[in-house]
Amino acid sequence: MAAVEVILPKVDMDMESGVIAKWLVQEGQRVEEGTLLFEMETGKAMMEVESPSAGVIRDLAPVDGRELPVGTQVAWIDP
Repeated sequence: MAAVEVILPKVDMDMESGVIAKWLVQEGQRVEEGTLLFEMETGKAMMEVESPSAGVIRDLAPVDGRELPVGTQVAWIDP
C-alpha cells in the first residue's frame, strides 16, 4: 500500500490559500482515519483538518505563517 498525501483542503468556494496554524500531531505519530491533524486559518475562519487515512504521519510542513495554495502537500501518511 502506498503512502497517502495530506493536502491543504479547499473548504469553501472562494478559498485559494490557507495557513497551517498548528499541528495537532507529531512527526512519527500513528494516526487513524478522522484523527485531527492540524488547524488551518483561512481568510474567513479557523478550521480543523482530519486525517484521510490511518498510518504513521511524516514530513510535516513547517508552521511558519506562510500562505499555502489549496492542494499543497503538507504531510504524508505511511500505511
